[in-house]
Amino acid sequence: HGKVYDVTQFLAEHPGGAKVIAKWAGGDGTKSFDAIHPKTMMQQLSPETFIGELDEATRPKEAAGQAVAEEMVLPPIQTCLNSYDFEAVARKRMQKENLDYLTSAADDEVTFRENSNVFSRVWLRPSILVNIKEVDTTCKMLGAASSFPAYVSSVALGKLYHPDGECGLAIGAEKIGIPFAIPCMGSNTFDEIKSVATGSPTRWLQLYVNPDREKALDMIRRAEAIGTEALLITVDAPVFGKRERDRRNKVEVAPVNQKSGAKASSSGVVMALQSFVDCTLTWDDMKWFRSVTKMKIVLKGVQRWEDAVMAADAGLDGIVLSNHGGRQLDFARSGLELLAEVMPELRKRNLSIEVLMDGGVRRGTDIFKAIALGANGVGLGRSAIWALGSYGTEGVEAYLQILKDEFELCMKLCGVKSVADIGPQYVSCDFLQAHVTAAPARTLAVGQYVPLKSAL
Repeated sequence: HGKVYDVTQFLAEHPGGAKVIAKWAGGDGTKSFDAIHPKTMMQQLSPETFIGELDEATRPKEAAGQAVAEEMVLPPIQTCLNSYDFEAVARKRMQKENLDYLTSAADDEVTFRENSNVFSRVWLRPSILVNIKEVDTTCKMLGAASSFPAYVSSVALGKLYHPDGECGLAIGAEKIGIPFAIPCMGSNTFDEIKSVATGSPTRWLQLYVNPDREKALDMIRRAEAIGTEALLITVDAPVFGKRERDRRNKVEVAPVNQKSGAKASSSGVVMALQSFVDCTLTWDDMKWFRSVTKMKIVLKGVQRWEDAVMAADAGLDGIVLSNHGGRQLDFARSGLELLAEVMPELRKRNLSIEVLMDGGVRRGTDIFKAIALGANGVGLGRSAIWALGSYGTEGVEAYLQILKDEFELCMKLCGVKSVADIGPQYVSCDFLQAHVTAAPARTLAVGQYVPLKSAL
Protein backbone atom coordinates (compact mmCIF):
# COMPACT_ATOMS: atom_id res chain seq x y z
CA HIS A 1 0.00 0.00 0.00
CA GLY A 2 2.83 2.39 -0.90
CA LYS A 3 4.76 1.88 2.34
CA VAL A 4 8.20 0.34 2.76
CA TYR A 5 9.11 -1.94 5.67
CA ASP A 6 12.19 -3.75 6.91
CA VAL A 7 10.82 -7.02 8.33
CA THR A 8 14.14 -8.82 8.71
CA GLN A 9 13.67 -9.36 12.44
CA PHE A 10 10.09 -10.57 11.94
CA LEU A 11 10.86 -13.34 9.43
CA ALA A 12 11.36 -16.05 12.03
CA GLU A 13 8.08 -15.13 13.78
CA HIS A 14 5.84 -15.06 10.70
CA PRO A 15 3.19 -17.81 11.10
CA GLY A 16 3.34 -18.51 7.35
CA GLY A 17 7.12 -18.88 7.39
CA ALA A 18 9.92 -16.66 6.14
CA LYS A 19 9.95 -17.80 2.52
CA VAL A 20 6.65 -16.23 1.53
CA ILE A 21 7.87 -12.83 2.78
CA ALA A 22 11.39 -13.14 1.43
CA LYS A 23 10.21 -13.73 -2.12
CA TRP A 24 8.78 -10.18 -2.12
CA ALA A 25 11.99 -8.60 -0.83
CA GLY A 26 12.63 -5.43 -2.81
CA GLY A 27 9.25 -5.72 -4.50
CA ASP A 28 5.57 -4.88 -4.07
CA GLY A 29 3.83 -7.61 -2.06
CA THR A 30 0.56 -5.69 -1.63
CA LYS A 31 -1.59 -8.04 -3.68
CA SER A 32 -0.25 -11.16 -1.98
CA PHE A 33 -0.60 -9.54 1.44
CA ASP A 34 -4.18 -8.41 0.86
CA ALA A 35 -5.28 -11.89 -0.18
CA ILE A 36 -4.75 -13.12 3.39
CA HIS A 37 -4.42 -10.25 5.86
CA PRO A 38 -6.52 -7.37 7.14
CA LYS A 39 -5.12 -3.91 6.37
CA THR A 40 -4.49 -3.34 10.09
CA MET A 41 -2.08 -6.26 10.35
CA MET A 42 1.04 -4.15 9.75
CA GLN A 43 0.16 -2.11 12.83
CA GLN A 44 1.21 -5.09 14.92
CA LEU A 45 4.83 -4.67 13.83
CA SER A 46 7.15 -2.53 15.90
CA PRO A 47 7.35 1.12 14.68
CA GLU A 48 11.00 0.85 13.68
CA THR A 49 10.13 -1.62 10.90
CA PHE A 50 8.49 1.21 8.93
CA ILE A 51 11.06 2.90 6.69
CA GLY A 52 8.86 5.36 4.83
CA GLU A 53 6.60 6.03 1.89
CA LEU A 54 7.48 4.56 -1.49
CA ASP A 55 8.82 6.99 -4.09
CA GLU A 56 6.50 6.04 -6.95
CA ALA A 57 9.00 7.43 -9.47
CA THR A 58 11.32 4.56 -8.57
CA ARG A 59 8.76 1.81 -9.02
CA PRO A 60 9.90 -0.60 -11.79
CA LYS A 61 8.05 -0.11 -15.07
CA GLU A 62 6.12 -2.93 -16.74
CA ALA A 63 8.43 -4.88 -19.03
CA ALA A 64 7.91 -4.08 -22.72
CA GLY A 65 5.18 -6.20 -24.17
CA GLN A 66 4.17 -7.62 -20.76
CA ALA A 67 0.46 -8.32 -20.70
CA VAL A 68 -1.55 -6.59 -18.01
CA ALA A 69 -4.56 -8.56 -16.81
CA GLU A 70 -7.82 -6.73 -17.33
CA GLU A 71 -10.59 -6.75 -14.76
CA MET A 72 -13.40 -9.01 -15.84
CA VAL A 73 -16.53 -7.22 -17.02
CA LEU A 74 -19.22 -8.71 -14.79
CA PRO A 75 -22.69 -9.51 -16.04
CA PRO A 76 -25.41 -7.56 -14.20
CA ILE A 77 -26.01 -9.17 -10.84
CA GLN A 78 -29.74 -9.36 -11.65
CA THR A 79 -28.92 -12.02 -14.26
CA CYS A 80 -27.85 -14.41 -11.50
CA LEU A 81 -30.95 -16.43 -10.68
CA ASN A 82 -29.44 -19.21 -8.58
CA SER A 83 -26.33 -20.45 -6.82
CA TYR A 84 -24.88 -21.93 -9.98
CA ASP A 85 -24.99 -18.57 -11.77
CA PHE A 86 -22.92 -17.00 -9.00
CA GLU A 87 -20.50 -19.94 -9.23
CA ALA A 88 -20.07 -19.46 -12.98
CA VAL A 89 -19.08 -15.82 -12.47
CA ALA A 90 -16.82 -16.55 -9.49
CA ARG A 91 -14.93 -19.27 -11.34
CA LYS A 92 -13.93 -16.74 -13.99
CA ARG A 93 -12.75 -14.20 -11.41
CA MET A 94 -10.80 -16.34 -8.95
CA GLN A 95 -7.11 -17.13 -9.22
CA LYS A 96 -6.44 -20.79 -9.96
CA GLU A 97 -4.74 -21.54 -6.63
CA ASN A 98 -7.61 -20.03 -4.67
CA LEU A 99 -10.20 -21.81 -6.79
CA ASP A 100 -8.40 -25.12 -6.30
CA TYR A 101 -8.40 -24.63 -2.53
CA LEU A 102 -12.12 -23.89 -2.45
CA THR A 103 -13.17 -26.74 -4.72
CA SER A 104 -10.71 -29.34 -3.48
CA ALA A 105 -12.14 -32.39 -1.78
CA ALA A 106 -10.82 -35.69 -0.49
CA ASP A 107 -9.33 -38.30 -2.82
CA ASP A 108 -11.65 -38.97 -5.79
CA GLU A 109 -14.18 -36.40 -4.52
CA VAL A 110 -17.00 -38.96 -4.35
CA THR A 111 -18.37 -37.60 -1.07
CA PHE A 112 -18.16 -34.05 -2.40
CA ARG A 113 -20.43 -34.96 -5.32
CA GLU A 114 -22.68 -37.11 -3.13
CA ASN A 115 -23.39 -34.10 -0.91
CA SER A 116 -25.29 -32.58 -3.81
CA ASN A 117 -26.58 -35.77 -5.42
CA VAL A 118 -28.25 -36.98 -2.22
CA PHE A 119 -30.89 -34.25 -2.42
CA SER A 120 -32.06 -35.78 -5.71
CA ARG A 121 -33.02 -38.96 -3.84
CA VAL A 122 -35.53 -37.12 -1.67
CA TRP A 123 -38.81 -36.17 -3.32
CA LEU A 124 -41.52 -33.82 -2.11
CA ARG A 125 -45.13 -34.66 -1.13
CA PRO A 126 -47.10 -31.41 -1.46
CA SER A 127 -50.31 -30.84 0.45
CA ILE A 128 -53.13 -29.13 -1.46
CA LEU A 129 -55.99 -26.74 -0.67
CA VAL A 130 -54.09 -24.89 2.04
CA ASN A 131 -54.39 -21.14 2.46
CA ILE A 132 -50.80 -20.07 1.85
CA LYS A 133 -51.37 -16.36 1.28
CA GLU A 134 -49.06 -15.74 4.23
CA VAL A 135 -46.30 -18.12 5.33
CA ASP A 136 -43.70 -17.65 8.06
CA THR A 137 -40.13 -18.64 7.18
CA THR A 138 -38.64 -17.48 10.48
CA CYS A 139 -37.18 -19.85 13.03
CA LYS A 140 -34.66 -20.10 15.83
CA MET A 141 -31.28 -21.81 15.71
CA LEU A 142 -29.24 -22.21 18.88
CA GLY A 143 -31.63 -19.76 20.51
CA ALA A 144 -31.08 -17.06 17.88
CA ALA A 145 -33.79 -15.69 15.62
CA SER A 146 -33.29 -16.24 11.90
CA SER A 147 -35.28 -15.09 8.87
CA PHE A 148 -35.18 -18.64 7.48
CA PRO A 149 -33.51 -21.87 8.65
CA ALA A 150 -30.02 -21.29 7.23
CA TYR A 151 -26.75 -19.79 8.37
CA VAL A 152 -23.55 -18.79 6.60
CA SER A 153 -21.08 -21.49 7.50
CA SER A 154 -17.38 -21.02 8.14
CA VAL A 155 -14.92 -21.14 5.26
CA ALA A 156 -11.29 -20.28 5.95
CA LEU A 157 -9.42 -17.37 4.40
CA GLY A 158 -12.31 -15.47 2.86
CA LYS A 159 -10.09 -12.85 1.23
CA LEU A 160 -8.71 -15.52 -1.07
CA TYR A 161 -11.99 -15.19 -2.96
CA HIS A 162 -12.76 -11.48 -2.70
CA PRO A 163 -11.22 -8.49 -0.92
CA ASP A 164 -14.41 -8.15 1.18
CA GLY A 165 -13.55 -11.47 2.86
CA GLU A 166 -15.45 -12.48 5.98
CA CYS A 167 -16.70 -8.92 6.35
CA GLY A 168 -18.72 -9.37 3.17
CA LEU A 169 -20.23 -12.60 4.49
CA ALA A 170 -21.04 -10.95 7.83
CA ILE A 171 -22.77 -7.99 6.18
CA GLY A 172 -24.80 -10.21 3.84
CA ALA A 173 -25.90 -12.50 6.66
CA GLU A 174 -26.91 -9.57 8.85
CA LYS A 175 -28.93 -7.88 6.10
CA ILE A 176 -30.87 -11.08 5.39
CA GLY A 177 -31.18 -11.81 9.10
CA ILE A 178 -29.40 -15.15 9.51
CA PRO A 179 -26.45 -16.21 11.69
CA PHE A 180 -22.85 -16.12 10.49
CA ALA A 181 -20.29 -18.66 11.73
CA ILE A 182 -16.95 -16.85 11.81
CA PRO A 183 -14.04 -19.10 10.82
CA CYS A 184 -11.20 -19.14 13.32
CA MET A 185 -8.83 -19.30 10.34
CA GLY A 186 -10.24 -16.20 8.72
CA SER A 187 -8.57 -13.33 6.91
CA ASN A 188 -10.51 -10.56 8.66
CA THR A 189 -10.11 -9.87 12.37
CA PHE A 190 -13.00 -10.21 14.79
CA ASP A 191 -12.94 -6.46 15.34
CA GLU A 192 -13.16 -5.79 11.61
CA ILE A 193 -16.18 -8.06 11.35
CA LYS A 194 -17.82 -6.35 14.32
CA SER A 195 -17.19 -2.92 12.81
CA VAL A 196 -19.06 -3.67 9.56
CA ALA A 197 -22.00 -5.67 10.95
CA THR A 198 -23.20 -3.18 13.52
CA GLY A 199 -26.90 -3.94 13.95
CA SER A 200 -27.87 -6.95 16.02
CA PRO A 201 -26.19 -9.78 14.13
CA THR A 202 -25.98 -13.36 15.36
CA ARG A 203 -22.38 -14.50 15.40
CA TRP A 204 -21.04 -17.95 16.06
CA LEU A 205 -17.40 -19.03 16.11
CA GLN A 206 -16.13 -22.09 14.29
CA LEU A 207 -13.09 -23.31 16.19
CA TYR A 208 -10.24 -25.58 15.22
CA VAL A 209 -8.83 -26.30 18.64
CA ASN A 210 -5.23 -25.12 18.86
CA PRO A 211 -2.79 -27.58 20.47
CA ASP A 212 -1.87 -24.75 22.82
CA ARG A 213 -4.95 -24.35 25.03
CA GLU A 214 -3.93 -20.83 26.01
CA LYS A 215 -4.14 -19.81 22.36
CA ALA A 216 -7.51 -21.55 22.03
CA LEU A 217 -8.73 -19.71 25.13
CA ASP A 218 -7.45 -16.41 23.78
CA MET A 219 -9.51 -16.87 20.63
CA ILE A 220 -12.61 -17.77 22.67
CA ARG A 221 -12.19 -14.62 24.75
CA ARG A 222 -11.80 -12.43 21.67
CA ALA A 223 -14.89 -13.99 20.14
CA GLU A 224 -16.86 -13.40 23.34
CA ALA A 225 -15.77 -9.76 23.27
CA ILE A 226 -17.67 -9.15 20.01
CA GLY A 227 -20.84 -10.86 21.23
CA THR A 228 -20.40 -14.33 19.80
CA GLU A 229 -23.16 -16.62 21.03
CA ALA A 230 -22.08 -20.15 20.11
CA LEU A 231 -18.88 -22.14 19.74
CA LEU A 232 -18.85 -24.64 16.87
CA ILE A 233 -15.97 -26.99 17.64
CA THR A 234 -14.76 -28.78 14.52
CA VAL A 235 -14.35 -32.46 15.37
CA ASP A 236 -14.08 -34.10 11.94
CA ALA A 237 -10.57 -32.85 11.16
CA PRO A 238 -7.99 -34.19 13.63
CA VAL A 239 -5.83 -34.29 10.52
CA PHE A 240 -6.70 -32.82 7.14
CA GLY A 241 -7.79 -35.02 4.25
CA LYS A 242 -5.87 -35.55 1.05
CA ARG A 243 -7.12 -32.79 -1.23
CA GLU A 244 -5.31 -33.26 -4.49
CA ARG A 245 -6.43 -30.13 -6.31
CA ASP A 246 -4.94 -28.04 -3.54
CA ARG A 247 -1.83 -30.16 -3.03
CA ARG A 248 -0.71 -29.56 -6.59
CA ASN A 249 -0.28 -25.90 -5.73
CA LYS A 250 2.70 -24.68 -3.72
CA VAL A 251 0.99 -22.03 -1.64
CA GLU A 252 2.10 -20.62 1.71
CA VAL A 253 -0.49 -18.90 3.90
CA ALA A 254 -1.27 -18.17 7.53
CA PRO A 255 -4.67 -17.21 9.01
CA VAL A 256 -4.83 -13.80 10.62
CA ASN A 257 -6.59 -14.87 13.82
CA GLN A 258 -3.99 -17.51 14.72
CA LYS A 259 -1.00 -16.71 16.86
CA SER A 260 2.53 -17.22 15.57
CA GLY A 261 4.75 -20.20 16.24
CA ALA A 262 3.64 -22.67 13.58
CA LYS A 263 5.67 -23.93 10.68
CA ALA A 264 4.66 -23.05 7.15
CA SER A 265 3.93 -25.55 4.40
CA SER A 266 4.54 -25.32 0.68
CA SER A 267 2.16 -28.17 -0.18
CA GLY A 268 -1.04 -26.24 -0.73
CA VAL A 269 -3.22 -24.08 1.48
CA VAL A 270 -4.65 -26.87 3.60
CA MET A 271 -1.29 -28.28 4.65
CA ALA A 272 -0.22 -24.80 5.74
CA LEU A 273 -3.11 -24.78 8.22
CA GLN A 274 -2.57 -28.26 9.71
CA SER A 275 -0.27 -27.13 12.52
CA PHE A 276 -3.06 -25.02 14.05
CA VAL A 277 -5.19 -28.10 14.84
CA ASP A 278 -4.98 -30.40 17.88
CA CYS A 279 -5.19 -34.07 16.87
CA THR A 280 -5.42 -35.23 20.50
CA LEU A 281 -8.89 -33.75 21.17
CA THR A 282 -11.28 -36.14 22.99
CA TRP A 283 -14.67 -36.17 24.70
CA ASP A 284 -12.93 -35.35 27.99
CA ASP A 285 -11.93 -31.95 26.60
CA MET A 286 -15.58 -30.89 26.35
CA LYS A 287 -15.61 -30.33 30.10
CA TRP A 288 -12.83 -27.78 29.70
CA PHE A 289 -14.81 -25.84 27.10
CA ARG A 290 -17.83 -25.78 29.42
CA SER A 291 -15.62 -24.43 32.20
CA VAL A 292 -14.16 -21.53 30.20
CA THR A 293 -17.15 -20.10 28.30
CA LYS A 294 -20.86 -19.42 28.57
CA MET A 295 -21.29 -19.73 24.80
CA LYS A 296 -23.39 -22.59 23.51
CA ILE A 297 -21.20 -25.61 22.74
CA VAL A 298 -21.76 -27.35 19.40
CA LEU A 299 -19.85 -30.23 17.81
CA LYS A 300 -19.33 -29.63 14.09
CA GLY A 301 -18.66 -32.78 12.10
CA VAL A 302 -20.74 -35.51 13.77
CA GLN A 303 -21.10 -38.42 11.32
CA ARG A 304 -22.93 -41.24 13.07
CA TRP A 305 -25.83 -41.62 15.48
CA GLU A 306 -23.70 -43.02 18.32
CA ASP A 307 -21.73 -39.79 18.57
CA ALA A 308 -24.91 -37.72 18.33
CA VAL A 309 -26.27 -39.60 21.33
CA MET A 310 -23.03 -39.10 23.25
CA ALA A 311 -23.15 -35.37 22.54
CA ALA A 312 -26.70 -35.16 23.87
CA ASP A 313 -25.80 -37.26 26.91
CA ALA A 314 -22.85 -34.93 27.56
CA GLY A 315 -25.24 -31.98 27.75
CA LEU A 316 -23.90 -30.18 24.71
CA ASP A 317 -26.15 -27.65 23.03
CA GLY A 318 -25.99 -28.84 19.46
CA ILE A 319 -24.35 -30.84 16.70
CA VAL A 320 -23.69 -30.21 13.03
CA LEU A 321 -24.06 -33.30 10.86
CA SER A 322 -21.31 -32.72 8.35
CA ASN A 323 -18.52 -34.36 6.37
CA HIS A 324 -16.58 -31.09 6.05
CA GLY A 325 -17.81 -30.44 2.54
CA GLY A 326 -16.38 -33.76 1.36
CA ARG A 327 -12.88 -32.47 2.11
CA GLN A 328 -11.86 -34.97 4.80
CA LEU A 329 -12.76 -38.64 4.29
CA ASP A 330 -13.93 -39.75 0.89
CA PHE A 331 -17.00 -42.04 1.08
CA ALA A 332 -18.14 -40.44 4.31
CA ARG A 333 -21.92 -40.05 4.14
CA SER A 334 -23.77 -36.82 3.49
CA GLY A 335 -25.31 -34.64 6.17
CA LEU A 336 -28.78 -35.25 4.72
CA GLU A 337 -28.40 -39.02 4.96
CA LEU A 338 -27.10 -38.68 8.50
CA LEU A 339 -30.29 -36.85 9.47
CA ALA A 340 -32.33 -39.91 8.54
CA GLU A 341 -30.10 -42.03 10.78
CA VAL A 342 -29.58 -39.69 13.72
CA MET A 343 -33.04 -38.23 14.36
CA PRO A 344 -34.85 -41.56 15.05
CA GLU A 345 -32.13 -42.56 17.53
CA LEU A 346 -32.40 -39.27 19.41
CA ARG A 347 -36.19 -39.48 19.52
CA LYS A 348 -36.09 -43.11 20.64
CA ARG A 349 -34.07 -42.03 23.68
CA ASN A 350 -36.03 -38.81 24.29
CA LEU A 351 -32.82 -36.83 23.93
CA SER A 352 -32.98 -33.12 23.25
CA ILE A 353 -30.18 -31.46 21.31
CA GLU A 354 -30.22 -29.01 18.44
CA VAL A 355 -29.30 -30.59 15.10
CA LEU A 356 -27.87 -28.65 12.17
CA MET A 357 -26.48 -30.01 8.91
CA ASP A 358 -24.39 -28.83 5.99
CA GLY A 359 -23.06 -30.05 2.69
CA GLY A 360 -24.42 -29.66 -0.83
CA VAL A 361 -27.21 -27.17 -0.07
CA ARG A 362 -27.82 -25.10 -3.21
CA ARG A 363 -31.61 -24.65 -3.44
CA GLY A 364 -34.54 -23.67 -1.25
CA THR A 365 -35.96 -27.15 -1.79
CA ASP A 366 -32.73 -28.57 -0.31
CA ILE A 367 -33.35 -26.61 2.87
CA PHE A 368 -36.97 -27.78 3.01
CA LYS A 369 -35.89 -31.42 2.68
CA ALA A 370 -33.35 -31.09 5.48
CA ILE A 371 -35.89 -29.48 7.81
CA ALA A 372 -38.42 -32.19 6.96
CA LEU A 373 -35.89 -34.84 8.01
CA GLY A 374 -35.38 -33.14 11.39
CA ALA A 375 -32.72 -30.45 11.01
CA ASN A 376 -33.13 -27.16 12.86
CA GLY A 377 -31.17 -25.39 10.14
CA VAL A 378 -28.59 -25.79 7.39
CA GLY A 379 -25.14 -24.33 6.80
CA LEU A 380 -24.16 -22.57 3.58
CA GLY A 381 -20.44 -22.95 2.91
CA ARG A 382 -19.12 -23.03 -0.64
CA SER A 383 -22.36 -21.64 -2.07
CA ALA A 384 -21.96 -18.48 0.01
CA ILE A 385 -18.34 -18.21 -1.12
CA TRP A 386 -19.39 -18.43 -4.79
CA ALA A 387 -21.62 -15.43 -4.14
CA LEU A 388 -18.80 -13.60 -2.37
CA GLY A 389 -16.27 -14.46 -5.06
CA SER A 390 -18.51 -13.20 -7.84
CA TYR A 391 -19.87 -9.87 -6.60
CA GLY A 392 -18.47 -9.46 -3.08
CA THR A 393 -20.81 -8.29 -0.33
CA GLU A 394 -23.54 -7.47 -2.84
CA GLY A 395 -23.38 -11.00 -4.20
CA VAL A 396 -23.75 -12.56 -0.74
CA GLU A 397 -26.85 -10.53 0.02
CA ALA A 398 -28.38 -11.23 -3.40
CA TYR A 399 -27.73 -14.98 -3.16
CA LEU A 400 -29.13 -15.30 0.35
CA GLN A 401 -32.27 -13.44 -0.72
CA ILE A 402 -32.70 -15.79 -3.68
CA LEU A 403 -32.33 -18.81 -1.42
CA LYS A 404 -34.80 -17.41 1.11
CA ASP A 405 -37.30 -16.74 -1.68
CA GLU A 406 -36.86 -20.27 -3.04
CA PHE A 407 -37.45 -21.72 0.43
CA GLU A 408 -40.58 -19.66 0.89
CA LEU A 409 -41.85 -20.73 -2.54
CA CYS A 410 -41.26 -24.38 -1.66
CA MET A 411 -43.20 -23.95 1.57
CA LYS A 412 -46.15 -22.46 -0.33
CA LEU A 413 -46.16 -25.14 -3.02
CA CYS A 414 -46.01 -27.84 -0.35
CA GLY A 415 -48.89 -26.27 1.57
CA VAL A 416 -46.85 -25.43 4.67
CA LYS A 417 -47.47 -22.19 6.59
CA SER A 418 -44.60 -22.22 9.11
CA VAL A 419 -41.18 -23.83 9.55
CA ALA A 420 -42.48 -25.66 12.62
CA ASP A 421 -45.05 -27.42 10.44
CA ILE A 422 -42.42 -28.95 8.11
CA GLY A 423 -42.06 -32.64 8.86
CA PRO A 424 -41.35 -36.06 7.35
CA GLN A 425 -44.88 -36.25 5.95
CA TYR A 426 -43.78 -33.83 3.23
CA VAL A 427 -40.95 -35.94 1.81
CA SER A 428 -40.45 -39.35 0.26
CA CYS A 429 -36.99 -40.77 0.88
CA ASP A 430 -37.27 -44.52 0.33
CA PHE A 431 -33.96 -44.59 -1.54
CA LEU A 432 -32.08 -41.99 0.49
CA GLN A 433 -29.49 -44.46 1.78
CA ALA A 434 -29.17 -46.44 -1.45
CA HIS A 435 -26.20 -44.34 -2.63
CA VAL A 436 -27.51 -44.54 -6.16
CA THR A 437 -28.82 -41.37 -7.75
CA ALA A 438 -31.30 -42.50 -10.37
CA ALA A 439 -32.98 -39.12 -10.52
CA PRO A 440 -32.23 -36.75 -13.40
CA ALA A 441 -28.86 -35.11 -12.95
CA ARG A 442 -28.63 -31.49 -11.85
CA THR A 443 -27.38 -30.08 -15.12
CA LEU A 444 -26.31 -26.77 -13.61
CA ALA A 445 -24.14 -28.55 -11.06
CA VAL A 446 -22.71 -30.95 -13.65
CA GLY A 447 -21.94 -28.03 -15.93
CA GLN A 448 -19.85 -26.31 -13.27
CA TYR A 449 -18.05 -29.38 -11.90
CA VAL A 450 -14.52 -29.83 -13.24
CA PRO A 451 -13.45 -33.52 -13.01
CA LEU A 452 -10.08 -34.38 -11.48
CA LYS A 453 -7.36 -35.18 -13.99
CA SER A 454 -3.94 -36.67 -13.64
CA ALA A 455 -1.13 -34.13 -13.89
CA LEU A 456 1.05 -36.66 -15.68
